Amino acid sequence: MADTHRAGARSEFIAALKELREAAGQPTYSQMHKLSRAEDVPKELPASTLNDILNGKRERLPDCQLVVSFVMVCHRHAESTGLPTDGLGSVAQWLAHWRAARNERAQAIGSYDLYGTPADEAERRTTRTVARLVRLAGDGDDESVYRLAIIKVLTGENAEARYWLHVARQRRHPGAEAFAATSRPEEFAAGQCFAYGQTYEQAGAAKEEIARFYYKLAADHGHPQAIERLRALRTVPFGKLLPAPVPTT
Repeated sequence: MADTHRAGARSEFIAALKELREAAGQPTYSQMHKLSRAEDVPKELPASTLNDILNGKRERLPDCQLVVSFVMVCHRHAESTGLPTDGLGSVAQWLAHWRAARNERAQAIGSYDLYGTPADEAERRTTRTVARLVRLAGDGDDESVYRLAIIKVLTGENAEARYWLHVARQRRHPGAEAFAATSRPEEFAAGQCFAYGQTYEQAGAAKEEIARFYYKLAADHGHPQAIERLRALRTVPFGKLLPAPVPTT
């Protein structure tokens, strides 16, 4: 039964990729490979890889970098041939689709997965926060696009980080150019997450879990003030007032 569920999730996602390629004008594998060699596309798509994936020769779902590249290439081929792109779906929507397929697969085989079987409420909050940002980014919210780039750098999802930063720069988010130019992106992102955590902590108890989410991202990369705030949030007795967040300078 587990194998059936796993195969079903994979085959449905691959079928959707085939439909996307068809809707984009059925580019050849060689055309897709050529388009995937653009600098801003996260992963090259060799013809042999495309053939294996689309013809069911691989047992696993393609990774997120490949999915992002596949979607970007389909959009560009459609644009180059004058086909409409509105119905192709955005990268954000396809990543959500990919996560849903991965979620179903993880539940079928009983493995731990952040998006499918989170261990506690804090990780459920992580999932909801990121999902909400993806939804808002898809609706055109520039700040959500930028925050996704920040988060993905700190979670090590480099292909997604590059994509979201590219979009943030295209939309002229005020922080995007500085982020793109820094030689220490993780340090930069940790500082941003600490600032986000402060904002949510100052908003009151209702936003405390989101503050923890951002503080933990920063703390995991050695941000000293984030480590202190996370410790304070973890140890304060229920019903007591927290010390005021340390202001940034």
